[in-house]
Amino acid sequence: MKESTEVNQAKPVSGMEGSDSASASDTTKAKYQQALNQAFAQMDIQQKESWDSSSDIDEDLQDYVKENKRQTLKSWLNRLFRIKMTDGRILSGYFVCTDADANVVLQATSEFTEIGGEERILGLVMIPGRYIVSIEERNPRFTW
Repeated sequence: MKESTEVNQAKPVSGMEGSDSASASDTTKAKYQQALNQAFAQMDIQQKESWDSSSDIDEDLQDYVKENKRQTLKSWLNRLFRIKMTDGRILSGYFVCTDADANVVLQATSEFTEIGGEERILGLVMIPGRYIVSIEERNPRFTW
C-alpha cells in the first residue's frame, strides 16, 4: 500500500510552480487520488475474499444448481416468448434452444416493429444474445 501512495504524490503543474492555488489544488488532487487508491485496494481485497469463500461450495450443491437450471430450460421448450431487440424489432415465437452466448432459437416466429408495424412471418430464427434487450413468456405450454 505504501508504494501506491508514493506513486501518487502531487507533482507541480508545469508553468504554475510559483502559484499557491496550484499547489493547494495539487495537494487536494493527491489526497483524492490516495483515497481512491485505498478504496480500490479495499474493493480488490473484498472481491478476492468472496471468490475464496465461493470456492468452498459443496459439490452436491453445485450439481443441484446445474440440474435446476436444466429443468428450467426444459420447462421453457415450446413456450411462446416475446423478445425485444436493440434495433426496436419485436420477435414472437416458440422457444427451441439457447447456448452459452445467450443466443436464442425460436420457431414459428413473427416479427413486429415497436411502432405498430405489420406482422412479418419469419419461421425459424436465431437471435444473437448481444441484440436481445428483454425476453418475456407470452402464454402457457404448447406441444407440437
